[in-house]
Amino acid sequence: MEDDDPRCLRPGEARTLLAGLDWRRAVVLSGQEGRLARGAVVPGYRPRVWPDRVARALREARPGLACLLVQARRELVLAEVRSRQLAQALAFRADLALIACGGPDVRARRFDADVVETELSRILASLKETACRHTVVVSPFDWSASGQVTPAQRDRVRSRQRLLVERLTIVTLRHGALHIDLMTQPDTDPGTLWSPQPGRLNSRGHALAAAVVVRALAARLAP
Repeated sequence: MEDDDPRCLRPGEARTLLAGLDWRRAVVLSGQEGRLARGAVVPGYRPRVWPDRVARALREARPGLACLLVQARRELVLAEVRSRQLAQALAFRADLALIACGGPDVRARRFDADVVETELSRILASLKETACRHTVVVSPFDWSASGQVTPAQRDRVRSRQRLLVERLTIVTLRHGALHIDLMTQPDTDPGTLWSPQPGRLNSRGHALAAAVVVRALAARLAP
C-alpha cells in the first residue's frame, strides 16, 4: 500500500518538508504523457502521474500556489518539449520550473546527446530570462533494467541513458539548475516500477518518483 511504502511520501510529509519554501507559481514541462498507461495501476497506489503528484504536494504545502502542468498527449523528445511547451511555460512566469525529460530521447530511433544538451540549455536560459528562481530537471529511472528491453538492446540503452545523465548534469551545472537523476536511486527494484507499456511507469513508479522529487526540493532548495 502506498501510505505504508517507505519509498513513497507519507501522509502530511510533503506539507512538512516544503513548508519553508516560498514559491508562488510553479510550472511543470514534461515529454511524458500526462496520464497513466493502460494497465499501469498497481493496487494500493493512487492512479496519478508524478508531475501531478508533485503539483499536489506543492499545493498542500502552499495552498495559494498557482501550478501549471504542461504535459504531452504523446511522448516528446526534448526538442519537441521546447518547441511545443516552452512558450506556454514562459508566459506563466513561474518562480519554480520542473522539467521531466530524457526518457523519450533515450527511446528514440536516433539519440543525439549534443542535441539534448543544446535543447535543454535553450530551455533553461529562457526560463532564467523570465526570472524563474529555481529550475529542476528530472531524468528517468534506469529503463535498461526494466525488463522491457531485450538483452540485445540493454547495453545500448544503458549507454544512452548514462550519456544523457552526463549531459544533463553538465547543462544544469552551467545554468545553476538542480538535476534529479532517478537512475541513481538505491535499493529500487526496477521490475516494480514499470507498466506493461514500454517506457511508461506504473502507479508505484510514479509514487516513488514524486517522493524523490519532493524530498530533493526540500533538501537542496530549502533556505
